[in-house]
Amino acid sequence: MEPVSARLVWSIFVVLGRFSSVLLVAVVGAAVVQADVPGTADSPAARIDEILTQLQARSDGLKDIRCAVTFVDDDRINLSKGTKKGRVLFLITEPNPHFLIHFDRTEMDGVLGKQEWYLYDGQWFYQAVERVSQVTKQELAKPGEKIDLFDIERSPFPLPFGQKKETIQRNFDVTLAAPGADDPAETDHLVCIPKAESRMHRKYDRLDLFVRRDVHLPSRIIVTKHGGSEISTADFPDLSEKSINAGVKSGDFDKPPSWKKYKEVVEELVPTDESSP
Repeated sequence: MEPVSARLVWSIFVVLGRFSSVLLVAVVGAAVVQADVPGTADSPAARIDEILTQLQARSDGLKDIRCAVTFVDDDRINLSKGTKKGRVLFLITEPNPHFLIHFDRTEMDGVLGKQEWYLYDGQWFYQAVERVSQVTKQELAKPGEKIDLFDIERSPFPLPFGQKKETIQRNFDVTLAAPGADDPAETDHLVCIPKAESRMHRKYDRLDLFVRRDVHLPSRIIVTKHGGSEISTADFPDLSEKSINAGVKSGDFDKPPSWKKYKEVVEELVPTDESSP
């Protein structure tokens, strides 16, 4: 099993809408059209191209993001479901970006849990779990080393923005699903299936990406694995223009004082299938 930290960050940040990874199981009742099929200006293929172009354009001007997140991990083999709620912070910095996922509310099968943090400071990736009073850290980059977390073809956990349209189309078959009753408001539903030659194909079945038409970023990401037995959903309920370039500061990524009391464990970054070329 891949490390919990990598699984969680990948599930939240693994989206292609600038993200990367994807999965699928047929979309019931959805009319789908392959993205690489030529079409007229009003065709689904043309709309897919427009959405991916807008995603790339939005990322080109991105400085930071601040928004709420709800993450649900549904294990249909063990009949277990975990829910985590909190916030996401992302800031473009040199040589590498910073991001923080802080879950201040967690629940497993109806039982309330403790806080969890996932922090990347441009060099080290930290996973802090209040329940066990422990911080686990992994070095992703040497001091001054630049790594491309936006590279869906090589990054340990590509981020959900910053992806080029051509890279997405090279790694995934993208289709446009008809609107569903449970879709987030004002979104287009892209279904992304990893191509057989893509590294994502080995571990992921499908990615469902619900892209807001106003901000051109995903407000819901659904990742399906192992034939539908594991489904992870990340919702960003308050994502809006106010969430983007919101004035996030480097100080927002300071480690919480409570971590000083936690045991610190340093782990070597173990390559997984996702991080292999």
